[in-house]
Amino acid sequence: MWGPFLGFAGTASLRLIWALLALGIWLMSRPGGWAVVVVAVLVGLKLVPEH
Repeated sequence: MWGPFLGFAGTASLRLIWALLALGIWLMSRPGGWAVVVVAVLVGLKLVPEH
């Protein structure tokens, strides 16, 4: 019952990870892009709740 849903969710999350990786690599090749990547990582870490 949950197989197709989990398969779709896994595929969607994998595509999102690859897209974010490609965006990060592209930004790193731009002048000043490393700063954008660093700020995005820091904001992402701040938004993740601590357990």
